[in-house]
Amino acid sequence: MSLVVIAECVARPGREDRLRTTLEALIEPSLEEPGCLAYRPYADPNNPGHMVVVAEWTGPEALARHGATPHVHHARQVLDLVLAEPMAVRRLVVQGALAQGALAQEPVAQESVSEGLAAEGLASEGLAAEGLAAEGLASDGLASSK
Repeated sequence: MSLVVIAECVARPGREDRLRTTLEALIEPSLEEPGCLAYRPYADPNNPGHMVVVAEWTGPEALARHGATPHVHHARQVLDLVLAEPMAVRRLVVQGALAQGALAQEPVAQESVSEGLAAEGLASEGLAAEGLAAEGLASDGLASSK
């Protein structure tokens, strides 16, 4: 079962570029780690000091190994100086019929997916309110999933 991690970062005023470069520096080494399926930082086009990292791991063990790497340790030290507030981290896993592979056998109604995202506060309307709708996400070619 894969594990998706969403981390929101808010930079101190004047530290937006340092936040971006710190998160960008994690792309390559993270993608090279065993168990990393994706790692993408996104910038809010309306607020460059607000970035979101979406990463996918093969499971909690891979994420734990990631947290112990030298590149993450270094990034944490920099982020302690750059962030205006603690990073908000959410861990998400597929539940129910989706986790059992039913998605591959039987299509899931769009309403079900939308309701599930809305329940998690991830519906596109909720993201739009935060300036993070898919149309507004700016990855600047930072990474693509493996």
